[in-house]
Amino acid sequence: MKFSTVLIISGMFIISLYFLVEVNYYSAVENNSQNRSETPYLEVSLIGIDQSITNTSVDYGVYHEPQSAKPGSGTVVLFGHRTLHGSPFLKLDQLKPGDNITLAWPGIGNVEYRVLNHTIVPASYRLSVEQGNVLFLITCYPLGSSKERLIIKAKQEKIYPYQAPKITPVKEDQPYALALIAAFFAGGMILSFFYPVREDRLLLIIATLAITLFLVLGYLFPTPARGIESQMSNISNFLGV
Repeated sequence: MKFSTVLIISGMFIISLYFLVEVNYYSAVENNSQNRSETPYLEVSLIGIDQSITNTSVDYGVYHEPQSAKPGSGTVVLFGHRTLHGSPFLKLDQLKPGDNITLAWPGIGNVEYRVLNHTIVPASYRLSVEQGNVLFLITCYPLGSSKERLIIKAKQEKIYPYQAPKITPVKEDQPYALALIAAFFAGGMILSFFYPVREDRLLLIIATLAITLFLVLGYLFPTPARGIESQMSNISNFLGV
């Protein structure tokens, strides 16, 4: 086996870890999207956020900090990833003072917030959850790194009668997990077919099949990929990202 083949198989495995994180996320979303009538939603039309809020894990989308309050009862804190896990807060840094945020919360109503400011703090920063009727949206900063946190602060404005989102978020209806698995498999097979070292093509095919099976298991039995992400973060920090 050529050294170049070893490097390619290693690269395929590393890439598959990123695919696994996303497969876990979309698989869990598909499984948990049945009780939508009882699910709160975060809506920020300016940056394309229309996403359900979970109390399970930030690995499954926008996460409501359990130690914080519900809308209308005090300080609300929501976390979300900027990369991977559906990237719900990818464009969070584009929000400006005065922009509108809505929480559609069953049993409470549609609560409107107005952005006040944004701050960047160390990852070790601890936020008080007793700051009145305000909303905090928190994500990692800068993009692709977990060194710091970007915090958007918004003030509660009005509460309207509850109205469920008219359009079901696309991410919760489409089989993205299966599409990702199929894309990885197709990419691996194409690479194997055109790989110039003919005697190692079978090895690449076997590696593709094995890793694809690994992703299928991640789809059938989704679990938060915290260990995988921790290693990714260590690599990023090592590279100074």
